[in-house]
Amino acid sequence: MPQKPAPFIRQTFTEKDINPFLPPAEQQAIRERLRKLHTGRMFTPQSKEGTIIFPGLDGGGEWGGPAVDPTTGVLYVNANEMPWILHMLDAEKTEAAENYGIAGQRLYRQHCMACHGTDRQGSGNYPSLLEVSTKYTPQTLVEFVNTGRRMMPGFQHLSTEEKNAIAVYILNLKERQEEPYEKQLSPAEKFRKLPYNISGYNKFVTATGLPAIAPPWGTLTAIDLNTGEHVWKKVLGEDERMKALGASITGTENYGGPVVTQGGLLFIAATKDGRLRAFHKRTGALLWEAPLPAPGFATPATYEVNGKQYIVIACGGGKLGTTSADSYVAFALP
Repeated sequence: MPQKPAPFIRQTFTEKDINPFLPPAEQQAIRERLRKLHTGRMFTPQSKEGTIIFPGLDGGGEWGGPAVDPTTGVLYVNANEMPWILHMLDAEKTEAAENYGIAGQRLYRQHCMACHGTDRQGSGNYPSLLEVSTKYTPQTLVEFVNTGRRMMPGFQHLSTEEKNAIAVYILNLKERQEEPYEKQLSPAEKFRKLPYNISGYNKFVTATGLPAIAPPWGTLTAIDLNTGEHVWKKVLGEDERMKALGASITGTENYGGPVVTQGGLLFIAATKDGRLRAFHKRTGALLWEAPLPAPGFATPATYEVNGKQYIVIACGGGKLGTTSADSYVAFALP
C-alpha cells in the first residue's frame, strides 16, 4: 500500500460531498439517487443497481499527462474531479435468426452504446445520434464508421453486414428492418460471450447538467518526487454558471497537460473556460492568463525562433459543450 505521495484528488463521494451550491430540491434529488447507488473507495465493483465511478471514467490524472521538471524533481499534474455512474445491463442473447432491425440494435449496444447512450441520446462528452438521419445516408454513415473522427475510432474490424445493420438501426430505416440478417461468428466471437454490457459514460450531474459533487472540479498539483510531498495545489479554471450560484472557487473539467520551463513557469490551458495560464512553478502563484478563441484541450508546446521563445496551444474546443474551433495560438514576450 503506497504511503506517498498522498492522493491529489478526492477518493470517495458520500452525502457530505454533495454540491452545496445546488438549489435545495436538486440537492435532495442527488441525495436520494446517491442512496440507491453502490459507492465507496476506488475499484468498487460494478453493479446492476448502479455504481459510483470516482474519480471517474474520465477523471483523476488526464490523458494529457503530467509535466516533470528534471532540475527539481517536481511533477505537475492536472486532474478532473467528476463522479460518473455505471450500470451493468444483461447482454441480450443472440437469436438464431435475426433481421436487420434486431441485429442493428444488438450491435449498437455492443459497440456504440457505451459512448452514445442506451437510446442514442448521447452521454458525457459524446453526441446524440437521434438526428443523424438528416446528415447521413446509409452509405456515408458506413464510411464514417469505417474511418472514425476525433475521439471516435474507426470500426474496420466489423464486417460490412454488421455496419449495414448498425446503419439501419441508427438511421431508423423502417423499410429495411425486416430484411433477414446473416452473420457468421468468428472464433473470437464464439469464445467471448460476455454476460453484461455497460450503460455508457454517464456523469453524475443534476437534470440541468450541474455537478452533483462539491467543487473543485479541476485542480493542478505540484508533487516533489524526491520526498513524495505535495509542494502546492491550486484550483484550475472557473465555471461561470456555478459562480452565478454563489461558488467563489470552482475549477473546471480539463483535458490536456501542462508544460514546465527552466525559467520558472508552468503553462497550461486544458480548462473549459478557454484560457491559457502561467503559474510560478515553485509557489503555484498565478502570474498571467489570456483568453483563447476556444478551449485549448491540448498540451502547450514551447519553442525558440531567432532567440525569442514562444508558447503555442491548439484551440480545438468541442468537448464539454464548448465551441469548436481550429486555431493555433502562439504567445511570446514583446
